[in-house]
Amino acid sequence: MSALAQSSVSFYGSLDLAAYSKQLSGETRMKTLTSGIMNASRYGFSGSEDLGDGLKARFDLSGYVRVDSGQTGRSDADGFFQRFSWVGLDGNFGLARMGRMSTPNFINTIRFNPFADSSLSPVFMHTYIASGAQPMMTSHGTSDSAWSNSLAYTTPLLGGFQVALQAAANEGSGNGRRLGGSAYYSGGPFAIGLSVEDLSGMSLNFSKPPASVLINTARTVQLGSSWDFGVVKVFAQGQREELENASVTITLKTGQLGAAVPIGLGRLLVSYARTDKTQTAVADLKRDTASVGYDHFLSKRTDLYAVLTSDKVTALNRGNGVALGIRHNF
Repeated sequence: MSALAQSSVSFYGSLDLAAYSKQLSGETRMKTLTSGIMNASRYGFSGSEDLGDGLKARFDLSGYVRVDSGQTGRSDADGFFQRFSWVGLDGNFGLARMGRMSTPNFINTIRFNPFADSSLSPVFMHTYIASGAQPMMTSHGTSDSAWSNSLAYTTPLLGGFQVALQAAANEGSGNGRRLGGSAYYSGGPFAIGLSVEDLSGMSLNFSKPPASVLINTARTVQLGSSWDFGVVKVFAQGQREELENASVTITLKTGQLGAAVPIGLGRLLVSYARTDKTQTAVADLKRDTASVGYDHFLSKRTDLYAVLTSDKVTALNRGNGVALGIRHNF
């Protein structure tokens, strides 16, 4: 072991702000200056200490910021380090962490769609972004993209293959017992990933039309893939989620197709997602959402973007939106 351990701490973040004319299906139009369109605006501190023999201690503390108002969090409900708050050990065995971390299903969701974690990514809109009038969002918008009080382990990348596992106990709350995992392979231009989640003993208020339902269990399976042909990178995802209590079962099936095309100093981004919803004693519903955007890089850290969206839910009027913004990473 080295007598003088090497350590480092860095400050990082992303500031994203756009003029956004928003209208989801069935909702009225709202014109806003909105933070976090291409990705959530964030700040963070990360660091590591070399403990010798290939072992490192690592940490990451990260939170969200609303650039339009200067407030912390995605909303007033968020804590100061709501994005990440973990400490762990990294070595030849992989990475073991404790605290608040992104779930394997969230990583799989953003990895296999061209808009990644953009709030205008169709599959992201169907999965993580809450909206009062939308009956098509899965449970992830409530259980969130990261779990607090969790344990996580990620294997080393071996031959392009990697496995991630995560678990969070109930701790007397309504969050329930949460288990998640993923298997990922990347070889050359091809990548594929499978993620699963099992949430039980929870009290999740699925407050979507036509009425609120108190959910006790939620189970999700998602498969995603991408292939980079150079002139275009294509993406595909399929997800099935079942939400249940003693008398109600809600099934949500979501598919997404997308592409990213390098053009000049930027990329053309195209994505389409469809969710089919079935629920006990309730008429079936469908949601179709499409986004087209161009992301132009002024430098490695700064880009300008424009995105158009279209959103349609069964029996609701079509909505559309446009966003023009700037993002700076540091």
